[in-house]
Amino acid sequence: MKRILFKSGSTMMGGLERVQCEYINFLVDEGFDIKVVIENDNGNENILEKEIKTKVEYLKNYEYISQIRKIRENRKKSFFLRVKYAIALFNEKRYADKKFLEIYKEFKPDIVIDFDSSLTKIIKELKISKNLVWVHSSVENWKKKKNKIKRFTKRLEYYNKIICICQEMEEDLLKLNNNLLGKSEYIYNPIDFEKIKILSDAPFHEEEKKLVKEKFLLMVSRLDIIPKDFETLFSAFDIAKEKGYEGRLYLIGDGPDKEKVEKMRENFKYKEEILLLGRKQNPYNWMKKADKLILSSRYEGFSVVLLEGIVLNGKVISSNCKVGPKEILADGRGKLFEVGDIVELSKNILKNFDLNFEENFLEKFNRKAIFEKFLRILEEIND
Repeated sequence: MKRILFKSGSTMMGGLERVQCEYINFLVDEGFDIKVVIENDNGNENILEKEIKTKVEYLKNYEYISQIRKIRENRKKSFFLRVKYAIALFNEKRYADKKFLEIYKEFKPDIVIDFDSSLTKIIKELKISKNLVWVHSSVENWKKKKNKIKRFTKRLEYYNKIICICQEMEEDLLKLNNNLLGKSEYIYNPIDFEKIKILSDAPFHEEEKKLVKEKFLLMVSRLDIIPKDFETLFSAFDIAKEKGYEGRLYLIGDGPDKEKVEKMRENFKYKEEILLLGRKQNPYNWMKKADKLILSSRYEGFSVVLLEGIVLNGKVISSNCKVGPKEILADGRGKLFEVGDIVELSKNILKNFDLNFEENFLEKFNRKAIFEKFLRILEEIND
């Protein structure tokens, strides 16, 4: 029985985290001896931990995470506290890497799955295993600076296999480092379409029923200002309202910039029509009820929410950002607008459009086909 050490960042509610549950549970069901190591214990926010079919071991416990958060919150109060925060960040990463290597040496895995690309700095030390890494986002947008991009893509050379989550992402990665040619593949994120259809029929709580009686636009997203571009979303919503759009705008999600998003909303004319609903363990009934589903991002990984929106709603609008939306919404499956184009987004909000959707489009995202490809990769790198 192959021993697999699976490493990722959190069990909070999020797109990457939902996908990691799919892979972990598949490996458990297939009978692999799997140890799951998660970097951050976020206490009550570990929403998805209960969906994982095996024990989860955290590198940094909740008390440690809370201390780091407190240092971060106080860092602007003085120069000393800023220095303290910088030192804490440096030590935090070293602490996590050291604990992971201790687990690695004790478990002696045949295969390491670096699901959040967080082991690149210690990859050379993982000598007794074959090592597989997932890349979930456009490297250029993620790392931004040329020296960081070069350093990251160079470290990827030390893995046995690099998995990108869509074709465009793999093409972009190979342009950055053609030494990865032959080591990389793309696998779409597996989605349980039948499960989300069932969840989309779940009843609403009493306090939610009034909200869903209204006409509304919906964005399901991590509250992270830079990649998600809420300013473009709110600006386009203001324009659409001025031109007669009768609905509201709801945001489902949580994240590090929740307070910033709330403050940003205050700058817009129709702020009272923009509601932050927080995290929802089941966003699918909301997605099904929405007038349109919107993604306003500057950059993405491969946005599962767009696929879910196609299946549940049919009216999906997205920025044409890197990477993924074009692959999903091409051929009339939704509406694309250029990143930051508030006028085009507002026009799409006001349009009535129908989905041009063929069932066979979803075949490439079929869980069975994706997991078969994943198993083949595991067998190949372990030969």
